[in-house]
Amino acid sequence: MVNDVSQTVLRRLATHRNGAVLSLFLDLDPSKVPTAPARQSAVDAMLHEARRAVEGRELPHGVRGQMRDALTEIRRRLEPTAIPVEGARGLAIFAPGPEAPVELLRLPEPIANLVVLDVSAHVEPLVRLADRARWCVALVDRSSATFHLGNEDGMPRSGGLDDDVHGQHSQGGWSASRYERSIENEVGVHLDHVAEALCHALTGDRYDRLVLAGQQPIRSELEGKLDAAVRERLAGWVDLDLSAADAEAVRVAAEPLISKARHDHERDVLERLAQGVNTPGGHGVAGLRTTLGALSERRVKTLVVDPALASPGSRCPACGFLGLHLAECPADGTPMEQLANVILAAVALAYEQAAEVVLPAPASELAAVAGIGAVTRF
Repeated sequence: MVNDVSQTVLRRLATHRNGAVLSLFLDLDPSKVPTAPARQSAVDAMLHEARRAVEGRELPHGVRGQMRDALTEIRRRLEPTAIPVEGARGLAIFAPGPEAPVELLRLPEPIANLVVLDVSAHVEPLVRLADRARWCVALVDRSSATFHLGNEDGMPRSGGLDDDVHGQHSQGGWSASRYERSIENEVGVHLDHVAEALCHALTGDRYDRLVLAGQQPIRSELEGKLDAAVRERLAGWVDLDLSAADAEAVRVAAEPLISKARHDHERDVLERLAQGVNTPGGHGVAGLRTTLGALSERRVKTLVVDPALASPGSRCPACGFLGLHLAECPADGTPMEQLANVILAAVALAYEQAAEVVLPAPASELAAVAGIGAVTRF
């Protein structure tokens, strides 16, 4: 399976509030759309509904034109020969407006078909899929390296490098010691290249955590060459037959380290939440009403929520203020829209203010805060 959803992606999408953001969701479950013609029929139906939403909404002329152009681009990207069905069970497509391109995300599980034209991106259906750190697994030997980027849903290969290390060549007239020094120097240069590639990918925000796979003799040397920021992201090493490691073998090998890292991070967040809530003047809030208040004041650093929690509530369509059963926004007087589940809107607002969202497992850990709380910035 593939999963293009991450907290970074949802934060980026949530920052777009252009008055008209188009969000489309397409179910690719093989049991429902088993053939290319069936998929195309589903695409046509979704785009027809999206066009009706654009033409039926009162929009400024320029915005309507941008939405029409976006629909043309989406149709091109969902043509039968272009639609990315390999490893995907659903698609989410966003047209955020004039300053951002159409964004297409592959999903690891089916999703209900849906078209939403709203003032901001409708990221709520994706919140469960975003609670996954982005991982890089680097498979390294003495002359080559392959890099897999992904998460617990899938770890596809994303690139590699090969260096000319003469380990298999004849030494000719060289002395044995001189030849061995030459080879070791070339191996060192190769590991420098690997370290540089990992640093470049981290600087480019390609991953959050790192796993390395390689034989014992190179491990300490490679770790010593890693940039300090990369070394901080290293979760550990795994044993793997590099010559036969496909994407699934890489995912399985990294899974224990990924699970441990998730558990450790959740424990750390819950401890910080408890400390913030239980310390007078501390940076923590608990309970739905108080947490919605902190979100509306844009002071949440980490939102912690039981993924099964649900509650009706209210949202201001102008500024995003959230509350419980409010008729008008206390910030600007705008009539509030009533929501069947304000928890999903709370998660979306957390992303909008660049907060982290944590969905602990088991969720019983949140009983002390009635299922929801937040570590605050101030």
